Formats: sequence, structure tokens, C-alpha cells
Amino acid sequence: MRIPIVSVEGKMLMPTTPTKARKLMRGEQAVGRRSKLGIFYIQMLRPVGDRVQELGLACDPGSMFDGYAVASEKETNVKGMGILPKGIAKKLVNRRQLRRDRRYRNTRRRPCRFDNRRRMDGWIVPSQKAKVDFKLKVMRELCRLYPIANIIVEDVRFNHYKKRWGRFFSTVEIGKEYLYRELERLANLVKVDGWETSEAREKYGIKKVSDKEALTPESHANDAVAMLSKHYCKNVDSPTSFFVWNAYNPVRRQLHKQNPRKGGIRPNYGGTVSKHGIRKGDFVEATVKGEKFHGWTCSFSDTQIGIADFLGKRFAIPTIRNINLVHRATGVLYSEFLSHQTVGLEGVSFGGIR
Repeated sequence: MRIPIVSVEGKMLMPTTPTKARKLMRGEQAVGRRSKLGIFYIQMLRPVGDRVQELGLACDPGSMFDGYAVASEKETNVKGMGILPKGIAKKLVNRRQLRRDRRYRNTRRRPCRFDNRRRMDGWIVPSQKAKVDFKLKVMRELCRLYPIANIIVEDVRFNHYKKRWGRFFSTVEIGKEYLYRELERLANLVKVDGWETSEAREKYGIKKVSDKEALTPESHANDAVAMLSKHYCKNVDSPTSFFVWNAYNPVRRQLHKQNPRKGGIRPNYGGTVSKHGIRKGDFVEATVKGEKFHGWTCSFSDTQIGIADFLGKRFAIPTIRNINLVHRATGVLYSEFLSHQTVGLEGVSFGGIR
């Protein structure tokens, strides 16, 4: 396992061991931080050399989950699993229906516009754009922590000539091309086929489970490790921390709530900021019945704020006086399955590279 290091200017350096990271922090030569993905790293407080070795970043894309891994030719630095946004199309349909209904009520509205506006070149279906943007967010943040030289992606394709039932896959291909263009700006892009990933996984004995929803490295992240092993022509799988990243999609401001209350009154629905300064998606520390919990704010009233876990499920509604802000919203919910080597690296600041 390795701990990422960035220089005083924020430049990526070679990762180090947890023992070396502790010594640098105790000697006040570095300070511990956490990135927007929840990954612990240290930032140097004095100038150091900038010679680095090339690392590889692999991504195993999917329709609901992604697998990520960063490795050198010696070992794996980090593994991750991304839970992609869902329900975007349903939200758009619901928004359109509410907008049309407002035109027949005595309320504020915008006039109906003619449906003759041409879409811009490179337009992506909103459901696909949300997934592509989340993939890019994760990989960009990883590139800010590690000196990534090669990005390896499993190229998913569909044969439209032989199979006629994939008419909706064209939207996926449009998003895929946009993803590839953006990744080429970060590092050298390497594409592999699915059969190559499977072959490498069997060759190097990397485990995989059939349960796609399992929050374990064997569900998706190990496929990314297999691609890196194929790239380095050796097994680079090693024990390391495993993260689960989930895209946070808060309920945005609405003109009023959709369902009327008693008497047919539709109360107003606020935005993403409460009157106490807490925003939806902020990472907070809450005290409930004498116990402290950490989570992300998902709803609030005048006196209470709802706290959700990394899967977006609300588990507590404490009062505002029992909540302390840890760091502002980053758009990502995360959970780290710690390795035993990371014990003792607590008490760090949040919010990305400074």
C-alpha cells in the first residue's frame, strides 16, 4: 500500500509508505489531507525533487458500476468502485410534466417555446452525460494525486450490423467518444477489449465475483487490476485500500412541492442551502444520543437536518445544534474500506489539494 504525495505547488510525486508518511507528518515536513474522493494523501511543506515513475490508471466501465485501479509495475496503489448516477431520465420526464401543468394554473410560469431549436454538436443524452461526467470527475481527481502516464479503458462496442436490438446503444457510444477525447488530454489513452481483460484475469489468478452489486474489489475493481497487469506483463495485484464512490444528486429547488397538503395547499420547497449555512451534500459530524456519526446532509427543516450514508440513504435527523461541518460538498459520497496499514493517519483536513 502507498500514500500519495503532492509537492508544495500541488504537483504529483511518487507515493510513499504509511510509515514514511507518518514520519514526515511528525517532523512537520508534510501535512495530511484528504482529496475530494476521500483518499488520504500528504502535501509537502518544503521543496523536494520532482522525479517520478510512470503509473497507470485503469477503468472498467459499466452501465451501473465502474471499477478503478491505480498501480505501478510493482504493486497496486488504490482500488475503487464507482456507483453511476441513475434516474436522470425519470427526473427529466417529471420536470417536463410539471412545467406543462404550470401553464394551466394561475402561477408563475415561462411561456411555451417552439420546439425548433437545433441541438449543438456533441450533444449527449442527459442520462449518459451524468454518467460520463462522474467518470471524468473520478479519474481527474485520481490524476491530481498520482503521476498517471497511461489511462487504460476497456472499450465497449456493439455490432449494429449483426444485432438490431441495440438502438439505444448509440447514445452510449456518443458519450464514450466524448469520454475518450477528455481522457486523451489527461494522459496516454490505451484501449483494451473485454476478452483481453478476462484473459489477463485468468492468467494472473485475479479473483472476480458474479454479484455486480457487491461492494468488494472482486466485483469491478479487480477487472481494472487485470488490465494493469496485462499492461505491465506481470501481476500487480496487492493489498490496498478499497473505496466506493457514489455520485450525489440532491433534490434541487422547486417552485413548490409536487403533492399538495391538507386543503390543497402546495408549500414552497427550498433550495440546497439552509438558513443555518449548511448545504446539501456537505460532510458533517452529527451527535445522536451521545454517539458521533459522519455523513452527508440530504434534507433540512428549520430545526433539523437529515444525514445520509455514502449510498445516499438517510439514517438520522439530528437537530442543527448537534451538527458540525467537516467539509463542503464535493459532489461525491465515499466510503473507505481501510487497510490495517492506514491506522494512525487520522486528524487530517478535507477538501482537495491546496
